[in-house]
Amino acid sequence: MNPEVLRETATNLIGAYRTGKAIRSIRQHDAEPTLPDAYEIQREQLNRWSADGESIRGFKVGLASVPAQKSLDATQPILGRLTGRMIHPEHQPLDTKEFIRPRIEPALAFVLRETLRGPGVNAADAIRAVDFVLPALEISDSRIQDGPANAAEMAADNAGCGGVVLGGHPVHLPAADLRLCGCVLYRNGEVAATGAGGMALGSPLNALVWAANAAPAHGTPGSALEPGHLVIVPSLTTAVTAEPGDTVTTTIAGVGSVTAVLSR
Repeated sequence: MNPEVLRETATNLIGAYRTGKAIRSIRQHDAEPTLPDAYEIQREQLNRWSADGESIRGFKVGLASVPAQKSLDATQPILGRLTGRMIHPEHQPLDTKEFIRPRIEPALAFVLRETLRGPGVNAADAIRAVDFVLPALEISDSRIQDGPANAAEMAADNAGCGGVVLGGHPVHLPAADLRLCGCVLYRNGEVAATGAGGMALGSPLNALVWAANAAPAHGTPGSALEPGHLVIVPSLTTAVTAEPGDTVTTTIAGVGSVTAVLSR
C-alpha cells in the first residue's frame, strides 16, 4: 500500500470508531495490506489520537494463544495500543453503544515499575520490571464487518482493542504461578468458559517479553514499555459475546476476580 492509501484506511477506521458503523474491509483499491502496512495504519491512527489529546497507557498482546493464531492464519501475536479512554474500573456500568461487536474475555494486566525496551528483553528482565499484576476483563471489538479476515486486518484495527476493566487487588509476581493459574469466566452467573494462564504463549510472562521485544520493531508511539504502562494478556479462555445488560466476572486463581457490568 502506498502512503496515501494507508492514510485513507486509517481515516476509515477512525470513522468507524466515531460513527459506530463498521467498514467492509481495510483493502483499498485492490491493495492487499501486508503486516508492516497494517502496523503503519495502526500508527497513523495513534498519531491522530495523540494529536487529539489521547494518551498511550499500555499495550495489548492479541492472538496470544495457538487457537487464536490459527483462527487468522497467524504465526505470532499481534500488538495493540491501549489509550486512556479504553481503561475502566470494575462494577461501573459500561456503555455498550461505545462498541460495534464487542466480545469479552479474561486477561492478566501487568503493571510496570521499570522500562522494558527491546530487542533482547528476557524473562528475568520482565520479572524485574513488573510492579504487580491485576485480574482484568478485555473487551475486544472490531471496526471491520464480520471481524478481521487475517492478522494484517487485526493489526490495522489496533489488535481489536476496545476496552479493559481492571480489578482492584494487586498481586506481586512471586505470589502466583501465572503458567498454572486456572481461570473461569462467568456470564450472568453461569460458567461461560474455562482456561489457564499457560494458554498465553505457555505463560503470560512470555507474552510480556514478546511485547517488549516487538514494540520497537513496529516503530509506533510508545515503542518502549514504560513505568506505569499496562500490558494486557488475554487468550486465557475463549471470548464470549457481550450483550447489553450482561454481568461478566472472571476469577483467576492466585490473582483474584473482576466484574464488568454492561449497561442496557
